[in-house]
Amino acid sequence: MQQNYKVGKFQLDDHQMQLLLNDTNSIVIAGAGSGKTLTITGKVNYLLEEKIVKPEEILIISFTNASVNDIKAKITENVYIFTFHKLAMFILEKLNYNYQICPESILYYTIEEAINTCSNIEQKIIKKFLNYNASFTNFLKSQEFTSFCKLIATFINLWKTNNLQFDDIPLNKYTKLERKILLFIFQIYQKYIMEKNSMQKLDFDDLILIATQNVKNISLPFKYIIIDEFQDTSLIRLNLIKEIFKCTSSKVIVVGDDWQSIYRFSGCDLNLFINFPQFFPNVNTIKLCNTYRNSQELINVAATFIEKNPRQITKDLVSNKHSEMPFIFVPYSNKKETFKILIIHLLNISNDIMILTRNNKDIYDYLDSDFKLENNLITYQDKTLKFYTVHKSKGLEAEYVVVLNCNDETLGFPNKIENNPLIQKLYSNNEIKFAEERRLFYVAITRCKEKTYLMYAKDNPSPFIIEIRKIIRKTMKHISYFK
Repeated sequence: MQQNYKVGKFQLDDHQMQLLLNDTNSIVIAGAGSGKTLTITGKVNYLLEEKIVKPEEILIISFTNASVNDIKAKITENVYIFTFHKLAMFILEKLNYNYQICPESILYYTIEEAINTCSNIEQKIIKKFLNYNASFTNFLKSQEFTSFCKLIATFINLWKTNNLQFDDIPLNKYTKLERKILLFIFQIYQKYIMEKNSMQKLDFDDLILIATQNVKNISLPFKYIIIDEFQDTSLIRLNLIKEIFKCTSSKVIVVGDDWQSIYRFSGCDLNLFINFPQFFPNVNTIKLCNTYRNSQELINVAATFIEKNPRQITKDLVSNKHSEMPFIFVPYSNKKETFKILIIHLLNISNDIMILTRNNKDIYDYLDSDFKLENNLITYQDKTLKFYTVHKSKGLEAEYVVVLNCNDETLGFPNKIENNPLIQKLYSNNEIKFAEERRLFYVAITRCKEKTYLMYAKDNPSPFIIEIRKIIRKTMKHISYFK
């Protein structure tokens, strides 16, 4: 096997080569911009070129349809490439299992109906829990109602994807009021199950659970299972892979970055990534240490920021790019005016600009009538900028990145709703406050190839802005402001 192995025009580095030459179960711990997809593509090409396996004996799994399509575009051979849900459907098809998909709207309908028809006692419990002082009629028309519905949906998803029952909840961690809310949520969960059953439909988690229970009844060709974005895996997904592993004796390779684990609200459990060697025998650990996107200076600041969470795996990322000013702070008094001035400045130096928001609706607070927004593109004077929420930006990059709404607000960055104690206390780990939001902010600031611009209200910067400024003062001395 040659040591200078190329995938297209890109040569794999020494760390990426370790995966190609390794033939055991493996966990590949990556960093932002370290070439995860390139490494996966290299491993698949190597297996096929060396005729170790046939294309149909390779299974690749990724988290989203977008990431699956990205991998498909890079691998021309006819290997199996699925999301977990599409994999479950593939198994159920082989089982000749008839089913219909239950739309997500059914869950929200069940939640909203339960709140709208709840008893006077339950109304008082909800208002007290949310510290809501107006009438319940007003509550049903408020933003607090929408946020409460989202919180309940998140909690139900966590129950489902971690295969929990009410008795599995660590009730001793919760206050008396919180336990009453949990009971209310569990009753909604039971109504949701009854609603699905009455319609004879399955949600996506049901597909995975049924596939896991029945995969032993079919024959699968897989000899290698490669899972991308494994930091975003839930317990029921891991259990499906374990069952396939038992049936096929496949080699299991997982690739991911614990610093970018940002989907806990959908049931993903970072512990599964950190503790992967406990689930499969003879696991080899490989770290991708080179980053090809960010400057060394940006990576140093970002690493110091993310490692405040003690549960993150330590990495020593190295870049051959350097920047004296990787971060530019953009305080504003008038957000629309400052945003326009910044965009005009950036469009004069680059055509590759990405705008990121913590929440989807944030962008409208920054655009005046001179901007047009359609899908993921913002147009200004016939020039376009890419726009995403931070969740949807993972895996993407641009020369210049602008992160909006870095304010100390409920829906700022960090988003304080996502840190609700109902969810925080469900986990047995000892993560620090806003640990998930910290990882999300890390994703945001590492999308750039040149500089990241951080916008915030001059008199109300978020805790993350204050912390990043402190890190820069200690490490780089000079803080750069946009003027």
